[in-house]
Amino acid sequence: MPERATHTDVLRAGRPLRVGSVTLLPIERIVVRAGTGASTAWFSAGKEPYAVVLRDEGGVRVVGVGPVEVSLEELREKVPGLDDELVAAARTPSRGQATS
Repeated sequence: MPERATHTDVLRAGRPLRVGSVTLLPIERIVVRAGTGASTAWFSAGKEPYAVVLRDEGGVRVVGVGPVEVSLEELREKVPGLDDELVAAARTPSRGQATS
């Protein structure tokens, strides 16, 4: 009988996008799958959308992608360097804005 295992506990910040004064920071779930059969084994890895962190003049908020509600506090615990990513993303120029 084939055995399958899925490991999806790792979250990371994706590449931020800044449009005007709004920063969008995607949060990705790293998915690793493996399985074995009678004479075979397989392995695959990828990423899935998990949430989007929005930062604007109104503050920081989180929009979950799936059916489960996601909080900023939860993401701070699970995503290493999230606050540093938000600060760095806020300093980058907006789309169409020249860098100096």
